[in-house]
Amino acid sequence: MVAAALLWGLWGCSDPTFSAQPKARRLALLHTADLHSRLFPFRARLSHFDASLGLGRAGSIQELGGAARLGGVLSAELAQPEPPVWLDSGDALEGSEVFHRFGGAAELEVLSALGLSAMALGNHELALDGRALAAVLESSAGFPVLAANLRVAERAFLYGRLARTAVLAVRGLRVGVLGVAHESAPPQIRSTHNPWQVEVSEAAGSVQVAVDELLPSTDLIVVLSHLGLDADKALISGTTGIDVVLGGHQHIVTREPEWVDDCSNHELAQVRGCSPRRVPVVHSGAYGKLVSRLDLWLTGREGLTPGFEVEAARLTHFPLGADTPEDARVLGLLDAYRSAAASPPLGFVPVRLTRVSALGGDTALGNLTADALRRAAGTDVSLVNGSALRTDVEPGILLPSELELSHPFADGISRVRTSGAALKRGLTRALRKAAARGCVSTLQVSGVRLLVRCASCAGEGEGCFEAFLPGLGLGEVSLGDARLLTAALPNYLTQAGADFEELAATGAVPFRLSLAEALSQEITRFRPCPPSLHANCSRALETLSQSRCHEGFGAAACPVGLETAKTHCAGLPCIEGARDDRIQLLP
Repeated sequence: MVAAALLWGLWGCSDPTFSAQPKARRLALLHTADLHSRLFPFRARLSHFDASLGLGRAGSIQELGGAARLGGVLSAELAQPEPPVWLDSGDALEGSEVFHRFGGAAELEVLSALGLSAMALGNHELALDGRALAAVLESSAGFPVLAANLRVAERAFLYGRLARTAVLAVRGLRVGVLGVAHESAPPQIRSTHNPWQVEVSEAAGSVQVAVDELLPSTDLIVVLSHLGLDADKALISGTTGIDVVLGGHQHIVTREPEWVDDCSNHELAQVRGCSPRRVPVVHSGAYGKLVSRLDLWLTGREGLTPGFEVEAARLTHFPLGADTPEDARVLGLLDAYRSAAASPPLGFVPVRLTRVSALGGDTALGNLTADALRRAAGTDVSLVNGSALRTDVEPGILLPSELELSHPFADGISRVRTSGAALKRGLTRALRKAAARGCVSTLQVSGVRLLVRCASCAGEGEGCFEAFLPGLGLGEVSLGDARLLTAALPNYLTQAGADFEELAATGAVPFRLSLAEALSQEITRFRPCPPSLHANCSRALETLSQSRCHEGFGAAACPVGLETAKTHCAGLPCIEGARDDRIQLLP
């Protein structure tokens, strides 16, 4: 357990006492965010920051998270004489094969069984259309899903399925909870005819209306936000009456509460007659690697409005690492989903496939993915947004679920016809944005080589980049404006306002496979590893954890013995990839 710094407000370094405050109370909140369907443990290489949170040794590959470990921590916390309240800031859905197989039902049913009290609507909940999301909320969510800044059309499927606020009774306290959805993600949420039939309102105004409604009948107001940390701070500054903000979306971990003054806008202070109050903000990371506990010390609110003020807060992070006990009851809940999701290994990865390059250009995993999409779609060129690749592929046995974690989103993909000029205009927009962010390429490409001059792109001068296509011989040819090409790329890159919106003007043909499916198909073309790597492969199979072994081979075949491992390794594809300077960045 790793505890953040203790903020004691007016009491210095001693444990707060309230003998002088007859209305003084104490409340504990548990917080999670951005679980992204990770019901099962997953492998990850630990950063120094991860290690500092107690997840394990920096640089080591560990199995983290999972609903059973989450259940172990929650069971211990909720069994206390004065149990905390568990709240979540959204994006519980989409991010693993569980979501694609069960449509969100598995995640919501497990969270309900574990005792979640309320959740904000995240942008990845909206991976489901209005009909599907309404159905799964009705069937599987035993808690309210909140979005105070969304208005649902009266005849929409989601009408009555999303709430603006909720009031929780907690040991004599009335805790008002309201949710805030992201204002611009997914991008089509701003469209008049979006798939959910919702209208987005400005966050601060919507929250203020909800706070004003809650204040007379509550003792404390907690905001569950899916806006991101900076937007959370701006939200507090532009409102009055919020007591606590628990946030998500950016996968940030705050080591201690970040205190922000509300009512710090001069115009707001004049109109409302309010004075600044300190409001704590907490973010708890992503993927179920942590559960955060926020202990609050409250004193009676001054003035005519009843309720309490937060005087001090203590933040504690519980790491869900490899040594965290798993809850047997939750393991039983997961059995049905685990057996349904079991699939044999895809292959053996000798060397880590990274999604980020120290040189800022193409990456091993990006090249492999873009090549797989181009080959599967049968196009001249493919474009992949680097942010769609969420984790590296670590060395060892690769299971389908781990490929899904690396490529978790089933975004629609289209095949389009384009001219060289239109493709270059889209590349110019994308590369200028990249230059403004340190010239780190957000695109991964196949079928084209890019020579990028970062200074020209950043300064909007001429000669931002050059593009080359494979020639008929061994050389390359410059991409001419009149050249006609076919290209494959995710639909969101062609939406209105996106960098490649022009490419959809001539018509787009839907492509049936996701990135993960295209890459799985590509892997089947790889040859088995050479004999020199068989020992490494066999060792990786023999040392599979119980969870991963059951997933790949079924409980009856685990653990994998040496002879069986040798047999498997003789036939498993050897999955390799590398950089090749297809995106070369120059000063």
